Amino acid sequence: MPHAGERPAKNPYRPGVGLQPTHLAGRETQIRRFRSTLSSAPEIPANLRLTGLRGVGKTVLLRRFEQSASEDGWATVMLELEPRHNSDERLTSLLAGHLERLTTEVSKARRLREAVSDAVEVARRTVSVSFEGFEWSLGGDLATRTTALAESVVDAVNAATRAGREGLVLLFDEAQILYDEKARDGDHPLSMLLAAVSMLQRQEVPVALVLCGLPTLTINLLEARTYSERMFRGDEVGSLPTAEARQAFLVPLEGTGRSASEELVERVLTTVEGYPYFIQLWGAELWDAATYACSDTLTVRILEEIESDIYRRLDLDFYAPRVDALTPAEQDLLGDAAGCSYPPLLAGELGGRSPKSTGNVNVLLGRLVKANVVYRQGKGRYFYTAPGFDAYLSRRAERLP
Repeated sequence: MPHAGERPAKNPYRPGVGLQPTHLAGRETQIRRFRSTLSSAPEIPANLRLTGLRGVGKTVLLRRFEQSASEDGWATVMLELEPRHNSDERLTSLLAGHLERLTTEVSKARRLREAVSDAVEVARRTVSVSFEGFEWSLGGDLATRTTALAESVVDAVNAATRAGREGLVLLFDEAQILYDEKARDGDHPLSMLLAAVSMLQRQEVPVALVLCGLPTLTINLLEARTYSERMFRGDEVGSLPTAEARQAFLVPLEGTGRSASEELVERVLTTVEGYPYFIQLWGAELWDAATYACSDTLTVRILEEIESDIYRRLDLDFYAPRVDALTPAEQDLLGDAAGCSYPPLLAGELGGRSPKSTGNVNVLLGRLVKANVVYRQGKGRYFYTAPGFDAYLSRRAERLP
């Protein structure tokens, strides 16, 4: 422990949305598979669909993919989508803006490199395939905005390859917010994106697409384009196996002068069930409590003193914001769901517990799917998008008047 006047060591745990942990455990296979897929492009399109519940570390893994792609010589654009981006115009504008900035950056870097290179080296480094004058084969349903989107991508690919890059990787986080409207004359941003990228890849333009999101992403893709199942390699991000969860909890303590008792480790691993966000949260709270207690060891006794505070922070930071954003009727339905058996949440059982009509329950469940609070897996079977959400609903029900 620090002596009087010394600053305590920094907390080595990183609970938070998309924060890179000090040790990323259990994702080596997925990173290696991504790099292997990318190495086969453009002859074999490199598209990946990354799905999983909240709190499993999807964003962290996506950022590691971005880093790996950059290390392997690819230009990258990573975007975090928001509900407001779910329209043809806004998605096109968002992506075009980032592609334009990328084009400027790589072009500037190329000019700088050329300025300090001799003519032979310049020629060697800047030889690349140019996609200017690209022959567009924009069959039937590819609209003007799809063409504009594809042109922006090609411009960025041109700039990237001229600067010596292998091509361009587009990475979208929270991609489950993209879905097509059912009306023929409505917005179809997901179809637009898939059509543009697929058409370019068929002509071996070196562009790769990574979509990362909640399980509803898979359903949205299939509804947008039937060929999306063949277009993407699917990868599900889940909780960590026990050995990797142990690493995620213990490795951050290495070199800090602190340790954790085996009894505590076993208890934490049982509680967090391998979910990376929970591992980081429990670790961070235990670290701070050990600092306050002037202890070099994280123990069960410390955990028992702060366990209620950990759950309070978990509820406030992880669960409550999603519920608070819902309408009163949607919140009421979740209150009714707190008394249902789980998993799964059965629409029939919920309808029997709720005072609302069957039709109203089904409408509200559909709205909860759109709000990405639940996702449907089979007729009348629903699952929460956040692990431990059913236990949170029970705690919430106990607190409500």
